[in-house]
Amino acid sequence: MHILYPSLPYESWEADPLWKPEYSWAGAAGLPVGLFDVETLRLWPKAPAAPALYRGWMLTEPEYKLLEQVAPVLISHKSYLSAHLASGWYEAIREYTFASTFQPASHLPDFSAGQRYFVKGLVKSFGPDSVVASGAEWQELLRKHGVLSDELLFVRQYAELQPDSERRYLVVGGVAYGAEGKLLPKKLEPALFQLRPRLFYSLDVALTAAGHPIIVEVGDGQVSDLKEWDVADFGRTVLRALAAVTQA
Repeated sequence: MHILYPSLPYESWEADPLWKPEYSWAGAAGLPVGLFDVETLRLWPKAPAAPALYRGWMLTEPEYKLLEQVAPVLISHKSYLSAHLASGWYEAIREYTFASTFQPASHLPDFSAGQRYFVKGLVKSFGPDSVVASGAEWQELLRKHGVLSDELLFVRQYAELQPDSERRYLVVGGVAYGAEGKLLPKKLEPALFQLRPRLFYSLDVALTAAGHPIIVEVGDGQVSDLKEWDVADFGRTVLRALAAVTQA
């Protein structure tokens, strides 16, 4: 398995500083690494011969398709989108996450009974503005974040979560790994089966106010940041697991 990290724009020989620690760890651990410049589509030092895992910034569908054209990627663009976009994973695990709908920004949710919603795009979060409880707050979110009327939004039933309870699991070949060996709650293990055959993705898990584990969201593992993981733990656990799965 070859791993491609982002380079500096137009400096395809130099790793992006924010990804350099992981790039350096992987190289020192003997994993074949290279760099990819999304601006010029240049690969350094050359296009890999082995299937390449991308680890870097989020790519749009057209950008990922371009990467797919210049390198033998391990994960196809369709598989990438199936974990990267909320519309690609929600139906598979709807019983393990918040009840949600997909609707255009022009469609106002029902606030008549005092409902609150957690709103995000198919990929991006709106940060502290994400919780809305009225039509006025909905319109302000759209205005503040420049959301177009036909943009599809992920509108989720609101639930109180225990503070600081969210953890990121990385799933490789159907096996979930938590930082420092933390195990995925057993109640959520069936979701791993339902998300097959996705090879590498993240699961963000939190506890409700009542103490029940719930999946907050799924993400593509290639563009997942490490959150509570440190680079060495991620490398030893996740990158090694990926190398083993891809060589099997």
